[in-house]
Amino acid sequence: MSRKRKKDVSSSLSSYSDLSLSTESNSVSNSLDDYAKKLQDRKHSSSDSDFEEHQAKKKNRSTSKKSPKRKVEEKPKEKPKKKTKTKPKPKAKTATTTKKKRQVTKKYTVQEGKPLIKNLFKTKNRPFSATNIVDNLESKITIPTVKKIIVELLKESFITEQSWKKAKIWYVNQANMKIPNQSVVEKMDEEIKTMKEKKQKLLLQNKTLTKDYQRLNGMTALSSIKTQIQELGEFINSKTSKLDKLKGSIEISPQESQKLNTEYDLYRKEWKKRKKIVGDLFSQISEGSGKSLKQLFEDAEIETDEEVGKLFSNTDIDSIKMELGKKLISQEN
Repeated sequence: MSRKRKKDVSSSLSSYSDLSLSTESNSVSNSLDDYAKKLQDRKHSSSDSDFEEHQAKKKNRSTSKKSPKRKVEEKPKEKPKKKTKTKPKPKAKTATTTKKKRQVTKKYTVQEGKPLIKNLFKTKNRPFSATNIVDNLESKITIPTVKKIIVELLKESFITEQSWKKAKIWYVNQANMKIPNQSVVEKMDEEIKTMKEKKQKLLLQNKTLTKDYQRLNGMTALSSIKTQIQELGEFINSKTSKLDKLKGSIEISPQESQKLNTEYDLYRKEWKKRKKIVGDLFSQISEGSGKSLKQLFEDAEIETDEEVGKLFSNTDIDSIKMELGKKLISQEN
């Protein structure tokens, strides 16, 4: 029985496997067919859409060809302006533009320069080169003319030559020079000493005189002193006349003068106080309004002491009081 069952089972399995394979192959073939159909549909649809796009593009091209182009108005080209060359203005002749002519110094010839060089050698009595001679004569003679003159002076044995390498020096022939005696030399030395002493004395005198001149120059002149004396004399006369008038006036008793002094002091204190109050008030108003004190006084019609010309200083009042006190003491005695 077991062997039969096994055969039946194997046969059933084989039949089942064949059925499953056949079903699977059918399903795969069906799915492939469906996929092929879908691809064909897509191709048709894509070709239709491409064809439609192609047709639309053709239409657009045809319309663009038919549509007339807008003519752009071309602006007329401007002719290039010819550049006119501006003539430069003539410069005004000024003093600066005029060049000064160079002053050409006259050069001495051999005949003109010979006495000058001789005199130079005698007075200086020291060795010279060609350039030194030209410098001493302020380049009024050239070097070649100097050399020509030196050749002549060497022939005359007026000067002697001394050379060292390329440099050459000339000086006066000392044999031709007169040597003074010893007594003459001593006299000359004494004269030099006396001249030096005179020079020192003159320098001291010059210093003292310059000091006196500066002192006198700083002082006032006689004419101005005379005018000042006249003015002071007139002032003294006016004051004396006033004094005489006051002396001849009515005498006041010491009690009355004391009373007047106290009243004067009281009124003066009040005057100062009120003047200060008015000044502070108007200064504050001027700061706020921007006007000056003078303008504010004019607007308020206030007269100041300076405008009227009545100024009261402490020194004047004290001097007046002292004079009155002295008078009262003299009267009592």
